Amino acid sequence: MKAHRDSKFKYNILTGLNEARMVINTCIAVMLEIDKTDTRSSFGFIGSNMPNEGINETKRFKLYKKIMLSHFSDDVFFHSQSKDKSAYIMARRTELEKNPNLISDIEQFFSDNYEYFD
Repeated sequence: MKAHRDSKFKYNILTGLNEARMVINTCIAVMLEIDKTDTRSSFGFIGSNMPNEGINETKRFKLYKKIMLSHFSDDVFFHSQSKDKSAYIMARRTELEKNPNLISDIEQFFSDNYEYFD
């Protein structure tokens, strides 16, 4: 949301739509399109915590994990989780074969960009 782009809590704020399906379905559609057009793509995300929620295994993380497992094949993607940070990585297996450090590289990206990921 544009109004919160500079907020340190921008990933924790709820949209007020009270309907996450539209947003999640849009994200899935974009990811599936990227998957189709970029055969080197991998994905990663953090299920941000809501106010008054800890950072491990957040409600969002649990929901996103279920959705990823149902939309993205374990044959194509290696699904990796960091439950203590609510992080989820889907590394394309063909890219993981080329770069065995891919998951560590993505985790480093998270660490560099999210202060609580260390």
